Amino acid sequence: MSTGNLKLVIALLALAPLAALAGQTVDERWGIDANATVSIENIAGEIVVQGWDKNEAHLTGELGKSVEELEISASSSSLQIEVINRNERNVDSTELKLMVPRGASVDISAVSADIDVSGLDNEKLTASSVSGDVEVNATSKRVSIESVSGNVEFRGQTQRISAESVSGDIDLSGIAGEIAATTVSGDMELQAGIVESAKLETVSGDIVVKGEISGNGKLRAESMSGDVVIMLPASQSGLFKAQSFSGRIYTDFGSVSHAKHGPGSHLKHVKGNGGAEVRVESFSGNIKLKHD
Repeated sequence: MSTGNLKLVIALLALAPLAALAGQTVDERWGIDANATVSIENIAGEIVVQGWDKNEAHLTGELGKSVEELEISASSSSLQIEVINRNERNVDSTELKLMVPRGASVDISAVSADIDVSGLDNEKLTASSVSGDVEVNATSKRVSIESVSGNVEFRGQTQRISAESVSGDIDLSGIAGEIAATTVSGDMELQAGIVESAKLETVSGDIVVKGEISGNGKLRAESMSGDVVIMLPASQSGLFKAQSFSGRIYTDFGSVSHAKHGPGSHLKHVKGNGGAEVRVESFSGNIKLKHD
């Protein structure tokens, strides 16, 4: 089926799946709303999504030789793209680049493909990969990004973010409001503004956080064997609690108490009249609560 025929089918049957040939280059356009919802799935290769100032989506790229079909459903308010391979155990790389309106909400899914998102200013952004890296540079009210063995990175602005990785690192900046981040063996580094609530967890990775807790905000960080470093303004008030079984606690907020018998140390300190809470726990890692 020629490219021209593909466009004709889209115009006549907006929600019909479209076939594509393996190894074929892709160059397709659709008119969509500025705040349309867009989803794209690709097993292997790369997915690049960029925002622009047009009420139009433009898909380019090259399909892998294992591709059986490029399934597309398009309307003014919604665009769905899925790469379907003949055999999911033997998949060639498919490289896709999708331009969408800046305000479009996107949902991107991959297996062994990297994901790169930039230029968006939307309501919701979701991106997940199994073994690929996920890199986002955008403004979004709600962000959810994750990878199993790849790295996860966010740059931009958001008031609500969830980030997960198993063996990859997590690197987040431009975040504020509600934050949830979890990793197993990867390191975590967060550059935050004013935090309303934050829940940070790792097993063997390190956690480094720089930010400020709001008047009634809460930050909780837990680690098994990784170190935890929390850097806050010297003016930060609130309740500070930290506990470690065999690691050491270093603090600019209050003083550390040590167990009379056996290992273990803890901190409990109240500063000012603020209702903020900072709670940090580690089994064998060190804990640092420091002035920024």
